[in-house]
Amino acid sequence: MAGLRLGLWMKYLAGFRLAPFVPTPEHVGLAMLKLAGVCPSDMVVDVGCGDGRLLISAAKHHGARGCGLEMDALLAKQAVSAIEREALAHMITVLHTDALHASSQLQRASVVTLYLSDAGNARLLPHLQRQLPQNARVVSFCWPFQDLTPSRIQRVDGIALYLYDFNALHNSSPS
Repeated sequence: MAGLRLGLWMKYLAGFRLAPFVPTPEHVGLAMLKLAGVCPSDMVVDVGCGDGRLLISAAKHHGARGCGLEMDALLAKQAVSAIEREALAHMITVLHTDALHASSQLQRASVVTLYLSDAGNARLLPHLQRQLPQNARVVSFCWPFQDLTPSRIQRVDGIALYLYDFNALHNSSPS
């Protein structure tokens, strides 16, 4: 696993990823889902889903369907395996794809979860502004969207979670 993480950090530093792979702690993921008000009618899209843990929590604890976007093939396979072990494949799909090319998934999202980077959020924002449906919510762990005002901020272990609603995203001009 250490080799995988080092390789993903190198891809991030070279500009090929929106963020390095750093797993979201389970209690932080649960707080993100609660802050976004995830419910059974939601479609949660996890950008950079890694090993799928946030999607599994959304399905198990909130009854929500999910779609993971992961550009690293090995992580996408790990996420699929974890989802199958939890018997949640009927609720969650994982796509081996770049989030910047996943417009149809973003168009179906009612909640988007992120743990990217400042630069990753900046690159993704125009796609969110163009693709997200009305009433969608975006929750970002650690990194805010620059020049946007979050609807709410919550701290977990001293680190901020930022919640943005559709209006906050769309009342700013796309980059």
